Amino acid sequence: MRGINILYIDSNIFIFASTNKDKLGKNCRKIIKLINEHKITCATSFLVLDEVMWVLKKNIGRDSAIKITKAMLSMPIKWIDVDKSVMINTIDIFEKTKLDPRDSIHIGSMKKMGLSTIISEDNDFDKIKGIERLNILNCLEKNQ
Repeated sequence: MRGINILYIDSNIFIFASTNKDKLGKNCRKIIKLINEHKITCATSFLVLDEVMWVLKKNIGRDSAIKITKAMLSMPIKWIDVDKSVMINTIDIFEKTKLDPRDSIHIGSMKKMGLSTIISEDNDFDKIKGIERLNILNCLEKNQ
């Protein structure tokens, strides 16, 4: 699973794809399409399912949140377990950076898999040494 070509995908891509009717949402839906077409190879933490369910439940309803997260599980994404090794990395990252705990878990998950690039609109990841953040537009430019 290790490799430069594998991107870590943040929860906000799925959230914007589901809730945003503007260009941002449209571009996130394009990224999801590219993943489903195996044109982008992604991994993400099971934590993303929790984040997506929580936000979607509040914004578009419980039934839609369930439907969307079930669809996410059927996507060709490598799902990363949040285990003890991830949490050891997470605590180290949380201690050394200004990231919040959830973002620290994402970086811990990336480190477990040897990943260094994240697709996210969250610029907090820009502060982390050794991590490259692709925003939605950069991701689309590199992968279309």
